[in-house]
Amino acid sequence: MLPIIWLLGTSGVGKSTVGYRTLTHLATAGVTAAFVDADQLRLASGTRATEADLIAAALPSLIHNYQAHGAHALIVAGLLDDTDHLTRLLPDVERSRVLAIHLEADSDTIRERVDRRGWLTELADDAVDYAHRIAPELADLRLNTTGRTPTELADHVTDAALTHIQQTSSGHLATPARRPPTTATPPRRLVVITGPGGVGVSTAGFQTFSLLARAGEPVGYLDAHQLGFLGRHVRGDHLGPLRAANARAVAGCLAHGGAATVVITGDPRTIALLLDAQHEDPDSGDSPALFWLDASAAALAERITARAQGGGPVIQGDHRLGLTNDALADAIAAAVHESRHDPRPRGARTIDTSDLDQRQIAEKMISSLA
Repeated sequence: MLPIIWLLGTSGVGKSTVGYRTLTHLATAGVTAAFVDADQLRLASGTRATEADLIAAALPSLIHNYQAHGAHALIVAGLLDDTDHLTRLLPDVERSRVLAIHLEADSDTIRERVDRRGWLTELADDAVDYAHRIAPELADLRLNTTGRTPTELADHVTDAALTHIQQTSSGHLATPARRPPTTATPPRRLVVITGPGGVGVSTAGFQTFSLLARAGEPVGYLDAHQLGFLGRHVRGDHLGPLRAANARAVAGCLAHGGAATVVITGDPRTIALLLDAQHEDPDSGDSPALFWLDASAAALAERITARAQGGGPVIQGDHRLGLTNDALADAIAAAVHESRHDPRPRGARTIDTSDLDQRQIAEKMISSLA
């Protein structure tokens, strides 16, 4: 079983940002680690399963898949209240294999960060209240993030993680994680969305999930890109099989938890592998509703430039953030080339998103499902 480094704390303390940076810091130190934000495993509405149920159901498969692809440790960013909560989320993992690191901040800092993030800002006071409910004895290490950069914090987490990995491994590779018994259920309706880089696949997918949820549909959502963070180079095609395997596992857990519809977004390579596995599985259910989002060269350039300048929601592993000049021009050219030349999945319905906002894109996809 992999050593696990679990970053806990309330919303706004930087769990995901620090966790992702720790991934690259560990790679520099010669340790191939995986990273997952537990929030990515619980995006569901109208299901009988709780958020904790969904996370606990998905983690064993992810641990197995990460280790099968070369991970020597797993970093998790997610809420934890107390030791019982940790046991519910990782029932088959010995407590000694989990390094629990509590990231904390003062109340004013938490409110300011939630407001600056720009989404769910109305929950800033709830985040402050939750911070006071976390059991102090849960943490093996506590780090105050007030006035400290994510890089500084990742340095501290990396040092602690290296010690933990050495102690739990005792000089030997971890015992391979057993593949968990199959409890996954194929969703009655699977909506798969892909397209060229920069077109806005994940944003449109989340908007589709949100609209279906507001309509009362038991629905789940996952972004396959967020399930493939391993080692230093997290965007390579070599991780396509990992992203596809994890997406398939999480989709099955969402459906088993009561989601009648599961929306999946991902890059074309990952989606192709996911669909291949879907076709080979006799118990996979009906064929998915498959969409290819396209856009004009001008629209792609506008969207990628906006992302480079920090527009839109925070996305871990966003390689376009901060791009300028030649690097930005190269990213735009690659997206335009992908739009024009990459083979689109067979049976995909193409939607030209050039003149549409994300809600309009989602509404167009939903209307075609009826």
